[in-house]
Amino acid sequence: MKRALIVAATGGFLNGFLIPDMKLLQEMGYEVHCAANGNSVSTFVPEERFASIGVTFHQIDFSSTSPVSKESLTAYKQYKELLNRYHFDFVHVHTPIPGAIVRIATRRRRKEGCVVFYTTHGLTFPKGSSLKTKIIYGGVEWFCSWMTDGIITINKEDYAQMKKMACKNVYHINGVGVDTSRYHECQIDRDGYRESLGLSESDIAILEVGELSTRKNHKVIIEALSKINDKHYVFLICGKAMSNSGTYDFLKKYAEEKNVRVIFLGFRKDIPEINRCADIAVLPSLREGLGLAGIEALASGVPVVGSNVQGIKDYVIDGKTGYLCSPRDADAFADKIRLLSDKDARFSMRKACVEKAEEFRLDISHQQMKNIYKNLLREQEKVK
Repeated sequence: MKRALIVAATGGFLNGFLIPDMKLLQEMGYEVHCAANGNSVSTFVPEERFASIGVTFHQIDFSSTSPVSKESLTAYKQYKELLNRYHFDFVHVHTPIPGAIVRIATRRRRKEGCVVFYTTHGLTFPKGSSLKTKIIYGGVEWFCSWMTDGIITINKEDYAQMKKMACKNVYHINGVGVDTSRYHECQIDRDGYRESLGLSESDIAILEVGELSTRKNHKVIIEALSKINDKHYVFLICGKAMSNSGTYDFLKKYAEEKNVRVIFLGFRKDIPEINRCADIAVLPSLREGLGLAGIEALASGVPVVGSNVQGIKDYVIDGKTGYLCSPRDADAFADKIRLLSDKDARFSMRKACVEKAEEFRLDISHQQMKNIYKNLLREQEKVK
């Protein structure tokens, strides 16, 4: 039986986004393995979780912060040991740090027929990056692209960037997919649910869903709401703090200093219901692969005020499904939030929001991946 390996930085990423790809490869006749750093996972045991779907999990101590570190050297050695234990016919790696380690380590296996794919999930040198960032990170991607049979991007800007690389097969898909029906079919007692979240009937709920990290840029929304200076505006932050980042403490203190009402909801599983309680969604990220939280908001009929960066630009259409702002421009965010404070303005965008979200449905993404896998692997079989 042919053997496939799917690699990502964390066990949470594998579980949250890549199980459909694992099942697809199983349908194509592969024995599927996966590898990631599972040490940060607290909600499930990786070995047991993936074994339940017939997939073998391997622990690799990938660093989540730096490609040049002792952890990355350890991860490289662990991955090489994995390659020595198993012959893989197909390796698909996700996210930047594992993307570099795995492609470099697997380069010689390609001569033995191993096919190597890489999915970017947001390049680390987007438009507007410093020259230093472009040279370092762009250089790494260029070098690794020579060792890659297929590159998959999840936003249009990254697709254009990767088409300039050495890899001949570059594809664009609409992200990992969203089950949009969970959002636009969600029915709740809105007033009661809002009350359970600490919101009154007159409050304007500004929602951001995503982990508490510097990249998600919650700070600019607090600054924007301080400029609006109206206690009816409440910032709902839904997501867990990144370990040892100190982001929660910083944001809590900053909101108090700016006299802005912030409700930290932590990690939640009732995102469709919380979206129904929101009036406006915000996605002020400094960098994104796509930003599923924005698409989920649109699927709920909630307009998004987001950063004018890769990924977010693919579905936030200025004046139709929300508004775009420079990620560090608090005045612009304040102006757009004020515009959407009008209930009629939000309602006028509702249909366009739901329709745009449908372009990113789970079944569409799944079919795109299926076509890419089948086409490229078929071509590789011809070469053999």
